[in-house]
Amino acid sequence: MITAHATDAVLAWQLAASSVILSAALGCRLAAKTYRDAEQLQAAILSILGLAFIVLSMLYQSSSPGLGLGPSRSFAIIVVFLGIVTALLVATDPRRYTGGEWVAVVCFAILVGIYFSHTLAFHPSSSQSRWPIWAAVVMGCHLLVIPRLISERVFLWFLPRLAAVIVVLGLITYLIGDYTLWIFEIRQYSSSPGVPGFDPNITTIQSIFPNPNSLGLLSFAGLVAGVIELHRSVVARRPLGASIAVALAGICGLGVFLSNARASMLAAAVAVAIYAAYVVGGRLTVPPLVIASILGAFGLLAGMYMNVIDISSSNRFELWSASLRAIQDGPLLFGHGSGPMSSVIQPYLNSDFSFSPHNAYLTVFLQAGFVGGFAYLGLVGGSIAGGIINYREVNVAMLAFVVGWAIHQGLESYTLFRWSLGSVLATLAIGYLLSSDPVTD
Repeated sequence: MITAHATDAVLAWQLAASSVILSAALGCRLAAKTYRDAEQLQAAILSILGLAFIVLSMLYQSSSPGLGLGPSRSFAIIVVFLGIVTALLVATDPRRYTGGEWVAVVCFAILVGIYFSHTLAFHPSSSQSRWPIWAAVVMGCHLLVIPRLISERVFLWFLPRLAAVIVVLGLITYLIGDYTLWIFEIRQYSSSPGVPGFDPNITTIQSIFPNPNSLGLLSFAGLVAGVIELHRSVVARRPLGASIAVALAGICGLGVFLSNARASMLAAAVAVAIYAAYVVGGRLTVPPLVIASILGAFGLLAGMYMNVIDISSSNRFELWSASLRAIQDGPLLFGHGSGPMSSVIQPYLNSDFSFSPHNAYLTVFLQAGFVGGFAYLGLVGGSIAGGIINYREVNVAMLAFVVGWAIHQGLESYTLFRWSLGSVLATLAIGYLLSSDPVTD
């Protein structure tokens, strides 16, 4: 950093930033080996990451290029790419990686490389040239690092409690109306939840989120985690834990319904069905039910498209058709770049309004082309395929969760290569599935 300040060279700033990331990764690994007590380990890791964040922020906000890509940008991109991937690998001890984990690393690296290369089309000071760097760090940490530092049980314990609190905040609006809590605006939404044949005649809630779909997403995650916790509490004969899990799952299920988030309803139903089948019928039921669930989701969409099933698609089919035509018109190999895809598909729509594709897979194919799109499918679909093949030892809870997230991404716009709530939770689920030790019932 001293050299970078003295010379103000772009390469020196890139190397300084890479060294900070690598140092943080090595520090986390050292902390994991040194501290056995959970509280001490947590304090050490938070301290290391906090210090790294402060130092990187100082680099980024200084008058220097920081992590922005200045002159010799192609070389700088390679330096940053190698620095991030190396730091993530060093922090997670790749000697223990399975074949499936290495496939995930390769798919991740391909995605990062393509998105980084697209930053050359933007000015170095533009946010479009910077966000892929943060997206790569966030996705890489949640895919490779955090699942190896924090137990899967902690992840599944935290999710339903967080979701239940957020749902309860939204439910209070039925008693006192919209209100403000600290920096959060707790509101209802101008629609009514319902399922075919049933109209509850109540208003949709969005709680602290600007859109009820975000509440539905978090509630879906909390519901699935709550069901898993319920089963594990029953098996361990913890009646109090089972009672708490029932309450949490019920609140989260209510959140899914009251958010009127159809994608979350479908994803939750699929994930819970897979896990319930495993509980009742054992591991032999897992592969056929996973395959049947995915085919059933496609069948549901086909029924909606042909108006056989009376569920609104919210113009999804028009958006998907426009996205497919935009993909067909190219660029085929590496896509249109990392900018907003609404402007790419707008010429193919029959309206003057621009919308996102509302499908993560189509979004990646548009942004990163066939190379990036198939790498994305390899990461998501490959983790599911690996779980099906290794059904005798796979962590079924996380497999069911990942299948739910895979279906959810087919109906929403977020991708794993971002830092939104859905991006983080879906990436964590895949990371926990890939890093789970073999399970024998």
